[in-house]
Amino acid sequence: MITYSTQFPVNDKLDKKTFVEYVIRWNQGSKYDKLDNLEWDEESFSVTWEDSVKKLIIEELEQKGIIASRFQKEDNHGLWKTDFILNYGEYITIRVELETTESTTDFYPSYYPPFFVKQIIYWGFAAEDGSLPVGSQGLSLDTYDKYIRDILEGKENLWLPIVFVSKKSDGDYPVNISDLAFKLQGVAHTIYEDKNVGITQYAERLDCNGARGSVIIVYPNKYMKRKVINPFGANSENPDKVLSLITNAVYEYSNQVMRLDTDTWDGMMNAKLHFQNSDLLSGRSILEEENTELYEVFEEQLHKTEEANKNLNLEIQRLTVENQALRMRLASKDQKPLLYMGEEIDFYEGEIREIILEILETCLRNTPKGTRRDHIVTDLLENNIYDHIPAKRREQIKVALKGYKTLGGSLKSLLGSMGFIITDDGKHYKWTYFGDHRYSATVAKTSSDHRAGMNMASLIDNLML
Repeated sequence: MITYSTQFPVNDKLDKKTFVEYVIRWNQGSKYDKLDNLEWDEESFSVTWEDSVKKLIIEELEQKGIIASRFQKEDNHGLWKTDFILNYGEYITIRVELETTESTTDFYPSYYPPFFVKQIIYWGFAAEDGSLPVGSQGLSLDTYDKYIRDILEGKENLWLPIVFVSKKSDGDYPVNISDLAFKLQGVAHTIYEDKNVGITQYAERLDCNGARGSVIIVYPNKYMKRKVINPFGANSENPDKVLSLITNAVYEYSNQVMRLDTDTWDGMMNAKLHFQNSDLLSGRSILEEENTELYEVFEEQLHKTEEANKNLNLEIQRLTVENQALRMRLASKDQKPLLYMGEEIDFYEGEIREIILEILETCLRNTPKGTRRDHIVTDLLENNIYDHIPAKRREQIKVALKGYKTLGGSLKSLLGSMGFIITDDGKHYKWTYFGDHRYSATVAKTSSDHRAGMNMASLIDNLML
């Protein structure tokens, strides 16, 4: 899972030599990750240092103006991969990822900026994001009023989200601004209400009611709904809880953003391989003429391999983001699940969750609108996307059993694929759902009743699905 991911603009002071120097400084300043005898000749930009559990790799893709580092180590949580990827003088991409291994224990992510991000910001390598500085300090709404208006009106595009923090009715903030800005450095801009410009003046642009103490998160993706964390309930007197809610929401967005292929370590290495292959192919004129046909076959196969690698990397990114979303929902904000599993187990992947969400969806249809129950159930359904597998299975069974006369090969194959165990009981068949005898149905081997199939589909629906 991804525990940190961001991308923001940098200035031309961060050239490739400086980048490597600061990557080394970052490693050598670490209490637990430091590699011994790490020396660099300042000439090679393709180098590896390693010991028994840690490895630091530097690679350059000169043709694209990219240099990257990967640091990896294994501990009792799993295999950590920390990637820094610099597009010279344009932007930097930073990602920390954990791969589980056989030794992985339970792990709940702690969202916190890596020290390398703090270095980039502290030493002045971060460029402005539009008209807003990328930094570790909160920004006054009074000072940046004009720029904020331009951003909200679509005149400027940003790399990072904006977190607006308004004052409560007593004049205090719902969260410590310094703590929030520090935790969000490199992943979001913290804008706080000051003396002259109030959040209520932005209520229409922010699509919120401007309630005192509200925190509004505006994402760079214009299609994403703005998130409002309101000051009501238990959170109003708990700044640490508000801080956790805000940082979780921002990191959840940041950690799920898809990057360009060359903004990932694997994508950059694939691109480097492509250029190396191209250099090999460019020298084919020196081959003897009789090898031309063989070389053309090799070139074609090489092209197919590179294309496959590219597609695989995109699929890895997509699955990583999808998995990230699921993992972040499971790792609830207070590290306690909404519900605990009982003794029942899934018959297929996600079965229990699918059934519970379907029940909630059915319940919602009969719940009066605008009530507390309506808001809670709607919120749960909006934040727990599911595949409606029980409904799809019902439809499959209904279609398959329509006009049932006898158990043909295609029907038997379908039932088997859906988990039914079919046994012969003389004049009847016994259909048992996933071998659990609590969910069994007796079915005639032959039937002349045209309603038999529909009756059986209804029984399966009510008892098993």
